[in-house]
Amino acid sequence: MYRLGTDVGGTFTDGVLLEEKTGKIQVSKVSSTPKNPAIGTVQSMERFEIPLQEVTFLVHGTTVVINALIEGTGAKTALITTEGFRDVLEIGRSNRIEMYNALYSRPRSLIPRHLRFEIRERILADGSVFVPLKISALENIIKKLNEKEIKSVAVCLLNAYANPEHEQKIGKILEEKVPGITVSLSHLITRRYYEYERTSTTVQNAYVMPVVQGYLRSLEKEVRDRRFKSVLQIMQSNGGIMTSDIAREMPIAMVESGPSAGAIGGAQLAKMIGYENVITYDMGGTTAKSAIITGGLPETTEQYLVEGRPILLPVVDMREIGAGGGSIAWIDEAGALHVGPQSSGAEPGPACYMRGGKEPTVTDANLELAILDPEYFLGGKMEISPKLGREAVKKIADYYKLSIDEAALGITKIVNINMSGLLNSMTVKRGYDPREYALVAFGGAGPIHAAAIARELRIPTIIVPPFPGVFSAWGMLMADMRHDFNQTYLKPMDEVDLITVNGIYRDLEGQLMGLFTREGIVVKDIVISYSMDLRYLGQEHTLTVSAPALMKDNDKSVVEKRFDALHLKVYGHNAPEEPKEIVSLKATGIAKVRKPVLECIASGASNPTSEAKLGIRKVYIGNGKYQDFGIYRRDLLLEGNRIAGPALIEEDTATTVVEADQKCTVDRYGNLIIGRD
Repeated sequence: MYRLGTDVGGTFTDGVLLEEKTGKIQVSKVSSTPKNPAIGTVQSMERFEIPLQEVTFLVHGTTVVINALIEGTGAKTALITTEGFRDVLEIGRSNRIEMYNALYSRPRSLIPRHLRFEIRERILADGSVFVPLKISALENIIKKLNEKEIKSVAVCLLNAYANPEHEQKIGKILEEKVPGITVSLSHLITRRYYEYERTSTTVQNAYVMPVVQGYLRSLEKEVRDRRFKSVLQIMQSNGGIMTSDIAREMPIAMVESGPSAGAIGGAQLAKMIGYENVITYDMGGTTAKSAIITGGLPETTEQYLVEGRPILLPVVDMREIGAGGGSIAWIDEAGALHVGPQSSGAEPGPACYMRGGKEPTVTDANLELAILDPEYFLGGKMEISPKLGREAVKKIADYYKLSIDEAALGITKIVNINMSGLLNSMTVKRGYDPREYALVAFGGAGPIHAAAIARELRIPTIIVPPFPGVFSAWGMLMADMRHDFNQTYLKPMDEVDLITVNGIYRDLEGQLMGLFTREGIVVKDIVISYSMDLRYLGQEHTLTVSAPALMKDNDKSVVEKRFDALHLKVYGHNAPEEPKEIVSLKATGIAKVRKPVLECIASGASNPTSEAKLGIRKVYIGNGKYQDFGIYRRDLLLEGNRIAGPALIEEDTATTVVEADQKCTVDRYGNLIIGRD
């Protein structure tokens, strides 16, 4: 039997097939199909040539949600909100996110004002009903929804987090009176009191829901037609997985579906080989992404921005820039060279792909430098043209009156600087010392650029996993079932009612159990952890600390001490004598998924076999100079092999660069461990 992970990226769609008994891995990589991503997903599955009825576990990561939000291709959506709160999406926090950007403009609302409807009702922050819901007003709203052919509705009422009664009534009426429409109720998505962020999250969920439901129906039909018998699992942004049934209701939880899997995979791999603290670096065809793994766990954030619009849900904390293999090199009006964020994507792709692309990209530059072998691109399965890539890079060379090789090197240096800045923002600017971390490099282009980035940030060790070009799909096979629920409870610690607190925890626990039961999870397999957001009284921002499942009086001081210690670690100071305030209570449920056994490779001598070394290739290194790089086939390397740089280690999904002052060692799982001499 097999386990299968598939990941849709901006340029390629990846697949990883793992045989459960032996741990043997097969991989596939096909061009993504942006018009219908399900096509590329099915193509990646069919490359394995096994019947899907032999697959017992299938998990899928997709860019459908993030693409719909960025490109504005979601459904025609309306908002129903409390009277007087129609413009909360425009008002937001009344701030400028980019203070010194003269061209800054506020994020465009996904719902125009004429499709935002007010209804008379008011629930107070304590959950009591101040103004009853005026049901009769819904009749006129429903009439307008039908007239304007609305496909999806977001319902976000003031203080619904404290009492969802009115939202529930509206949702029931909409389902009865407007069949076929999708409805998103804010209290089912997040029970937190931030009115703008809660509205924004609910609106984005509603906006993408019809798109995601159509996509999942299409994908499910395709796998059923191929005799898949189990349940389709979907990767979430929080690093867990959920069934496709739950994903239909909470599509916004998929916003960073694929990238979060890379972080989870990086955490699991690093733990297996003895590294607790790592930085994941994922460079694909369109973007580069980075996450911090501390103590074996990826860091998460409670709020995420897409095109400036907040999403108030737990997300693996990643930073991302438009720097991938397909990123386009361009010259601005002042004559400065830039790389990205524009990308050639999957269609037409880099110029060398021979699909009509004309602009120079990072892939074209690496091909010109001879880092990439045109005869072995994707293991020789994809034909590319050095001539077309060279012609594209020549545009940059001609402008600056440089050689084409020097122009190509300039493109790669700029993208390396951009990515060093990305990792710098994740580490140094947040108080982490990158010298205390290892760098896990993956993605189709990550292992090419990892050595230069590690040198810039003085990261001592680089880990390149097997099949790095499809590593995010592998990470999905390492993810557990996970759901997060929270509830605002705003109260100074010395005024906390423990009966209320424990009652909220039991309610959150019940919601978690309800979801897991729908997914067919046995109760004994579920582990629930509890936490709370605290702050010093008068502060705005919070920190999350763990809490017991059943709070008692003496637990208050324990939780406060945890907060003081965490505040000192994060901000460099604390104030233990200051009173604390609870802002929200949280419960996270995890159902462990059986992790696959990994295949160990054969061991060998320190020197690679003669079959593994393919020869020498001259690579351009600048100032008119070329350097001899040893060329190695990764699938022929053995445990214990050591390779001195400069070297290029080639495989089907990626090429790894080992610089002149580095050495690479192969471990028992086939990981490349690269460090300085």
